[in-house]
Amino acid sequence: MQPPLLTQTQSRRTTLASLLGAGAGLFIPAWNETIEAAETLTCVGTAPTTTEGPYWVDEKLFRSDIRTDPANGVARAGIPLALTINLQNLATSTCTPLSGAYVDIWHCDAKGIYSDEPAYNPGGGTGTVVTTGQKFLRGYQITDDNGQVKFTTIYPGWYSGRTIHIHIRVRTYSGTSVLSNFVSQIFFDEAINNLVMKESDYTRTTNRDTTNNSDMIYQVANNTRMLASTTGSIAAGYSATITLGATFRTASAAAPSIATGGVGNSVSGAPGATPGAWISIYGSGLAATTRLLESTDLINNIIPTTLGGVSVKLNSKDAFLQYISPSQINILAPADASRGTVTLTVTNAAGTSNAVSTTLLDVLPGLSVLSNYVRAVRSDGVIINGTGAIEAGYPTTAAVGPGDIISLFGTGFGKTNEAETGGAVFTGAYPTANEVRVTIGGQMAKVLFAGLVGPGLNQINVVVPATLADGDQPVLATVAGGSTQAGALLKVAASAKLTAALQSRRGPFHALSTIERMIALGGLLTPEQRLEASAPHHKPGACLVQLA
Repeated sequence: MQPPLLTQTQSRRTTLASLLGAGAGLFIPAWNETIEAAETLTCVGTAPTTTEGPYWVDEKLFRSDIRTDPANGVARAGIPLALTINLQNLATSTCTPLSGAYVDIWHCDAKGIYSDEPAYNPGGGTGTVVTTGQKFLRGYQITDDNGQVKFTTIYPGWYSGRTIHIHIRVRTYSGTSVLSNFVSQIFFDEAINNLVMKESDYTRTTNRDTTNNSDMIYQVANNTRMLASTTGSIAAGYSATITLGATFRTASAAAPSIATGGVGNSVSGAPGATPGAWISIYGSGLAATTRLLESTDLINNIIPTTLGGVSVKLNSKDAFLQYISPSQINILAPADASRGTVTLTVTNAAGTSNAVSTTLLDVLPGLSVLSNYVRAVRSDGVIINGTGAIEAGYPTTAAVGPGDIISLFGTGFGKTNEAETGGAVFTGAYPTANEVRVTIGGQMAKVLFAGLVGPGLNQINVVVPATLADGDQPVLATVAGGSTQAGALLKVAASAKLTAALQSRRGPFHALSTIERMIALGGLLTPEQRLEASAPHHKPGACLVQLA
C-alpha cells in the first residue's frame, strides 16, 4: 500500500520511497569484486614522479566533483571531464590495487587560473589574478578496494610555460603518520588538447606557448605512463582513464576495535539499536578502506551482509552493510525478537573486534536533521532548508507556513503492520504498527501517514499546526514510549505558506535522482561529514544510506 498523497504530485513514490532505486537493482559483494580484479590485474610500470609545482595547497576537500568553489557552489566554465584514476602498488613482485590511499588532484581552469593563490599572471592575456580563499578544481578521494577513484571536473586549460595537465598526489597513512607521498602529473593527447582549446571558454588573446613535446615536466623517461586514455567529444564531454603504478608503504592491518558506547541510531546518535533501523558503529580499524554500497552490490534485491570484506553481527545475526570506513560503519539492523542487552562484533581481514554490549529496543526513533533543522519535504517538493546556508540547488530561505503539509524522515520507529523482508529494497509502504505522534512548537500536528517507505527509512506526513508563530519551532515525534532527539527544529514563516497553485508545482527535489534525494534530506552524512565522525563521538545526522 501507499501512504496518503501530500498532493497529486508528491506521493511516497515521488519523494523518498524510491530512495534505494527500488526495483532497479542496487547493489555484488565487494570482497568478491576485489579478488576478481586482483586475479586479472594487468601490471603497469612505475610512473614518473614530478614536482608538485607552485600551486599545491592541502585544502583537505573530500569530494569527487571538484568543479565548484564550496563557498558559493559556482562551477568553473569548461568542457566536462570524467577522470578515473587506478593505482597499483608495485612494492612486491606482483602488483596489487592500492586501496585506502588518499588521492588529491588540482589543476587550473579553462583560462589557466588556479584557486587559492595570491596575485600571479597565468599569461595568455589573463592579466594578474588573485584567488586567495577560493577552492575550485581541488579535492581528494580515497581509493576503493580496486585502487580506484573517480573525479568530475573540467578539461584543464593552460598557463605560460606549461602544457595541459592535472596534478596528482597520493598519500598512504598509518594513523596520522604519512607512509608514502607520491606526486605526479596527468597529461592528455595533443589532438584533443587542440580541439578543446578552440572552444570559447578556453580562448585567450595569445596561443598557448607549450605543448607536450616542449613541456619540461613531460619530457622525461617513460612519460607515456602519465598520459591518460581519453574518449568523448566537445558536445558530450570527455572521459579520461589512467593507471599509475608506484611503490607504496601501507599500514599493517590491525584487528577492529569498537569504542565504548560506539553503537547508536544513525540519525540521532541515541545509544542502542532496534531491528530494521539504521545504526552506526564507531571505533578504529573497523575497515582497511572507505567503501560505500554501490548500485551493483545488491544480491537478489537484498542489501549485502558483507561489504569490502567487512561483516557485522548483532546478537549473533548478520547485519546489512551500507558504509564502511576505518572509524565508522553503518548497518541496517537485522530482524530479532530479542530485547535487552545484546552484543555486537565487527569482523574484517585482520580479525574480529571486541564484543560490545548494546541495548536492543522495540523503538529507537530519530529524525533526519542538518545543523539541528529537520530535513522536511514541502508539499511542492521543495526540501526545507532551515539552516539558511548555501546548498546547491535549494533555496536558502525555503521554509513552511502554518497549515502546510510536509514529510519528515527518520529511522527506528519500530515494527510495521506487515512484516517486510529484512534488508530488501521494496516498492510498497508499510504503516507503523504503533501510533506516531508529532508536536511542532509544542502543538500537536495532525499525522496523515507514518510508515516504512524504504529499507530502514521512515516517512511521516504531517500538517503544520495552523496557529504556529513565525520562527524556529521544536519538532518531536513519539512512538511506543520512545521519543526522537531533542533540539530538532523546523523553520516556520507565515509568508512561506503555499497557495493551491504552488502545491501543484514540482520543486527541485523532484529533479534529483532517488539516491540524491536520500542524501539531500540530511539523514545521511556526506563523505566529508563521515570522515569527521570518530568514536566515541556521535553526530546527530549520522548517515543512513548513500548509494552514489
